Amino acid sequence: MTRLSESAVIRSWTRADIDYVSESVNREGWGYTRLDVERCWKLEPNGCFIAEFKSKPIGHVFSICYGRTGWIGLLIVNPERRGQGIGSVLMQTAIDHLQRAGAETVRLDAAEKAVPLYKRLGFIEEFYSLRFRGQLQQKESPQREREFSFPMRQDDLVDVAGFDAKHFGANRLPVLRSLYRDYPKWCFVAREKHCIVGYVMARRIQNGFWIGPWVCLNAETAQYLVGALTEAFKGEDVELRVGLPAPNTKGRMILEKLGFQLTSRSIHMVLGNRKNEGNVTHIYGIGGPEKG
Repeated sequence: MTRLSESAVIRSWTRADIDYVSESVNREGWGYTRLDVERCWKLEPNGCFIAEFKSKPIGHVFSICYGRTGWIGLLIVNPERRGQGIGSVLMQTAIDHLQRAGAETVRLDAAEKAVPLYKRLGFIEEFYSLRFRGQLQQKESPQREREFSFPMRQDDLVDVAGFDAKHFGANRLPVLRSLYRDYPKWCFVAREKHCIVGYVMARRIQNGFWIGPWVCLNAETAQYLVGALTEAFKGEDVELRVGLPAPNTKGRMILEKLGFQLTSRSIHMVLGNRKNEGNVTHIYGIGGPEKG
């Protein structure tokens, strides 16, 4: 526990804090469900921190360590307590946790208004992270797509995580397992000659679905996997969201061809060793701004 003042402290989340964090996140319009917030807590409970004043929560942050790379997200301070340095202390607490856990690199997706805060803490800008919304058009999948993309199985996850690590820059098997456990019917893998060449996962959010992580060696594979998702979403007339690293120009072309609209953007930022990175041109959809 870290004391900010006589009555303010930073402490770890407990299960009892999940409702507060979920309400806080949805006040910002980010679209997460309570299950999303609970999943973060279960993935790394020691990396979840609450700012509290007179026994009442006033802010929170989430961090997760992928070995030498850490990720920070869900930083929110109650509106009436902003501008008092609480966000900086929450961030520094999360950074310290990740570095103690072995992270040499810390990354995050920053809302543009928060960039000055992160720069003061030593983060530098890398690229834009784009947000798209749209709906998949139902169509009959060509035979090639049906032969190329398969429903993901539990037994695939270790191989999928190994493939993903080459492009994300770190192994995030626990995250992939948790998403598969909750949403197996919206997880697909593509293979050629028994080798993985792409995969996609999707999860429910408020009023729709988030597509990602979505990682492929090429645009053709990415389109095959979109076809597989189209079949899986049949009958679901809801909004779809995707977060795309701006350097993946082919990914943007696919989304725009499908009728997705660019709605906002954030800035991908990094602190520490920049060598711990993957290949974002192969990332067609991030897992989420909160965990990469």
